[in-house]
This record gives sequence, C-alpha cells and structure tokens, in this order.
Amino acid sequence: MTVIADIRRVFVAACVTGVAWMAVCGAGTHRAGIAATASGAEVSARPAGLDTTVRAAWSGLPLREWAASVSRIGGIPVLVDRRLDPTTPISFECRDDALGDVLRRVADKIDAEVERLASTIRIVPRSMAGRAADVEAARTAELAALTADDRRRAAARAAWTWPGAARPGDLVAEVAAAAGFDVAGIDTIPHDHLPATTLPPLSVAERFDLVLADFDQRVAWLPQGPAVVAISDRPSAPAAARKSATATRPGPQPPRPARPAPGRDVFSLRLEAPLDEALTAIAARLQLRLTLDVASLGARGIAPGEIVRVTVHDVSRDELLDAVAAPLGLAWSIEDGRLRVYAPNATTPLP
Repeated sequence: MTVIADIRRVFVAACVTGVAWMAVCGAGTHRAGIAATASGAEVSARPAGLDTTVRAAWSGLPLREWAASVSRIGGIPVLVDRRLDPTTPISFECRDDALGDVLRRVADKIDAEVERLASTIRIVPRSMAGRAADVEAARTAELAALTADDRRRAAARAAWTWPGAARPGDLVAEVAAAAGFDVAGIDTIPHDHLPATTLPPLSVAERFDLVLADFDQRVAWLPQGPAVVAISDRPSAPAAARKSATATRPGPQPPRPARPAPGRDVFSLRLEAPLDEALTAIAARLQLRLTLDVASLGARGIAPGEIVRVTVHDVSRDELLDAVAAPLGLAWSIEDGRLRVYAPNATTPLP
C-alpha cells in the first residue's frame, strides 16, 4: 500500500472554437507505508493530503474518532460539525482508495457533506454545505482591504490546543488577545463546552472562524475592527461584512485590454489551488509568460501559495483573470505577451 504525496491540482476547462482543454499543476510523488487496524488506528502513516491512497477497515468507530484517524492519515485536520452526532459508528472498508473519496463516501452514509477549506476539512450536515467556503471567501476579501500590519497579525500561524470543556468564547478571546486584536461581540458567542482538540498551525483568522462555524457565526473584518457576527443564509457574509469588503479597492487599475468579441475565446474554470500554480496554468493556456510580483504581494501580507477558489462559466479572458485576482485585491496587466499580476500599494475609496 502506498501514500501518494499531496498533489495540488488546477483544473481549467475552456471552450475555444469547440476544443476543450485541461491544465494540471502538481508536485511529484513519494511512497510510504500505511496499515490500519479494525478500529481505524493507522500504523506508520506519512501525511499526504486528499490524494493519499488508503487501505483500511473501520468497524464501529465513533465519527469523531474516525475523523481524528483520517486526519492523521492525510496530514490535514478533519473536523466534525457539532450538529452531527460525534458518536455515530463508522463501519467502512476501503482498498487503495483516495482519501478524498473515502471522506465523501463516509459523509454520504451519514447524510453529510465534505467541505475542503484552505487549511482544514469540515464534515457538515447537507443543509450547511457551502457555508464554510462562503465564509472563507468573504474573509479573504475583507482581509485584503486591511492595513499591512493588520493583515500580518491576522495571518500569523500557530498550532492550537485546548483542553476538554473549553468554552468557545474564551478561545476566541485568548487568540484575539495574543494577536493584539480587540474583537467586538465575543459576548454573543453561545455558551458551550468543547472536546479537547489539538490542531496544526492555523492563521488567527482561520482559528476564529473554525470555532465559530459550529454556532453560525464568524469574525467579520470591518473597517472599525474585527467583530463576531451571525452567518446568514448563502451568501454567508452578512450585510455589514459585505459592505466592509467593498468599502475600499486597489488603487488605479491598469487599462484593460479590449474584451473578445462575441464568438471569440470564452472560458469556463473550476479552480482550487495555490495562487502561483493557478496563474502559471492559466498563463500557459493563454500563451502568455507570467510575472508574479511576489514583492508587492508580500508587502500586503499575501503569500504566493495562498489558496484561491474560483468557479466561472463562459467568460472572457479578462473576466477569467479578474475572477482569480480580484478576491485577493490584486491587479493584472498584459503587455508584450507577458501577464503581470501584482498587489497595488495604495487603496482608494469606491466612487
């Protein structure tokens, strides 16, 4: 049995004069052994993400313990929404199946969905599917509008461990104090006691929303500072948060090339990948050379490997590039066959 190294993929499909295409970006592979007992406790597991090939059998393992088991196998936290019964017994056997497929098939058995986020995976009730991803998208847009110092503090990563019976409000308050943020509305977080948990390094912003997701809340990064707010139905960002996300925008944008005339190139894209890999694949498809201004991204606290998620259908080239760049507050230009993507240094109020 083997473990296949984490391979991040960019899937890009387009219709250009009837020709479909796909670009795939990925790392190499390596091998390591995995064995699993009947209870699901793996032996000699080398983390490898959702592409991990798993051969295992679980018999009556409680859902929460099963999630902890597959977390260790894949090397990424798998969290169970509190609205799912954590004691639900999981009996499942797989033979050389991808871990991502295993998660989906087990979720189907308990009428749940799997949500893949930037640093974690959530197993949620079907009625909640899509909310965490919406929150993550809103958070990304809001953080892009912050000052460089606030972005740096919100992006600071640290491992996180709390004991059994920890209260969610206390956890949020502790993270906020350590990061130097005054988060409004902590007193609105419901009183509850959480099971003991150990998590790998996560950003401050991710830690806030990880705890609050179970209570239909999130931290909105408003101009006056972060605040706990309720998550409405999709789109999940409440009106106040949506307003803050659009209150500023990057400074003067470069002139956009003319959009293709009707009947010319149109693109459909479904993407979940690091920004630099996504842009590399897209630039290659557009027959352009990519220049990613890493220095300008760094000045605004944006990592080239930040995960971007985009789904668009039948859009022009310009709309395709906007869909990738705009959520992070980035700008782009094309000149002499070169695609340049960068982070403007200034922001200007919306007209």
